[in-house]
Amino acid sequence: MVKTDNRKALMPLFEGFEDSVLISCAEGRVGICHCDDPDKPTAGVIEAGDFYFTAGDHAFAREAFEIAKGNSEAVFMPASKDWIKALTGLGEGIITTTRYRTSPPEKFDIDNIAKLADISKFADYKLEMINEKYYAQALKKEWSWAFVGNFSDYKDFSENAFGCCITHEGRLICAASCYSVYSRGVEVEIATHPDYRRKGLATIAGAAFISECVRRGLRPHWDAANTMSLKIASKFGYTLKEEYTALSFDKEE
Repeated sequence: MVKTDNRKALMPLFEGFEDSVLISCAEGRVGICHCDDPDKPTAGVIEAGDFYFTAGDHAFAREAFEIAKGNSEAVFMPASKDWIKALTGLGEGIITTTRYRTSPPEKFDIDNIAKLADISKFADYKLEMINEKYYAQALKKEWSWAFVGNFSDYKDFSENAFGCCITHEGRLICAASCYSVYSRGVEVEIATHPDYRRKGLATIAGAAFISECVRRGLRPHWDAANTMSLKIASKFGYTLKEEYTALSFDKEE
């Protein structure tokens, strides 16, 4: 496969694939695109951070693997069962995982979300927007990179995205931010530093972020990587739409 800027030709391969990151890619806002033929592609890979969306002819599974193989955190998002079978059949330690697509409520309960965003019980923590200082901190750590990593620099992030973070003594410890953006919405990225988990911080940051999305008139898409993320989303009114299969590298090998 080769890199391509011809997104107009590539995107029809992903038609029917429900993911806001692909909308962002179609608008030219995120993603490195790969295909077999830039003018008439029959197979494609869209690389967006740690995610690798695959579609078209699954005979190109080896080429798709080669694009992602240097990233131990890679998550393959296959468009079909044939792609799942082809990728797992390569013998490269690729395993299936379950993720959860959600649907947002018709209207968010802003009063309830405001209560969930209350950080007053944590006297030493602050709820802030991601600024240049926290942008720089996020880039340095694996757990937080995705808060800002799909943007070329701080100027790009500050002009086109945003994030709500919780800090402790000037240190970024939790955030909900834009993994990707498009003209009408965002993909939610949420995580907490391992030392600060199970305190309810993700709920607070998530609530603040959802409120900011509503204020800006943006649709916040929530694709849950696990049941914990799904549980947090449900607090804001999201409901499970479907479970689906993604692929990742087996880290226990």
